[in-house]
Amino acid sequence: MPVAVITGASAGLGRALSLALARRGWSLVIDARGADRLRAVAEELSELTEVAAIPGDVVLPDHRGQLARAVADHGRLDLLVNNASTLGPTPLHVLVDLEPADLSEILQIDAIAPLALIQLLLPAVTASDGLIVNISSDAAVSAYQGWGGYGAAKAALDHLTGTLAAENPATCAPRCIRRPSPAKTSVIGLSRSQWCRPSSG
Repeated sequence: MPVAVITGASAGLGRALSLALARRGWSLVIDARGADRLRAVAEELSELTEVAAIPGDVVLPDHRGQLARAVADHGRLDLLVNNASTLGPTPLHVLVDLEPADLSEILQIDAIAPLALIQLLLPAVTASDGLIVNISSDAAVSAYQGWGGYGAAKAALDHLTGTLAAENPATCAPRCIRRPSPAKTSVIGLSRSQWCRPSSG
């Protein structure tokens, strides 16, 4: 049975993807910062498949370690979806009013944490000839008033994804496929996926 890790799975795109995979027989390891909402989604998913719901913040190393241990319990990982993200403080601030600490938090959640999770789980994905999906946004390539912090973080995620492929040609195909599509999430706007498939050679 294939296994997927999906971050930010309590609502929106993360929940929808979890449900779609569950209906196709995938086992799931899901997380979100909101424990109650995650528990509700896990109960829904458990009627369809095996699911491990681990509440927590993907920025924290201990939480990423919990996700890795859940993967180890399954013995494989076929899909990693870095979906968890934040817009930062709301209402959205124009850049001249965005506190450096708030920008740092956005970058930690939207760019640095996904890379850290990839670093931790790439061996398992590679062993299963699996797939890594980093969820981005068209705010990464278009400038919108008030979206500067979020857009900068997603642009960083785009660049990290492409560089990962360039630096790991034996384990990650050197291309990213972007598929714009509307997504109903707590982050209002267009979502875009970058796909990076590890291979055994």
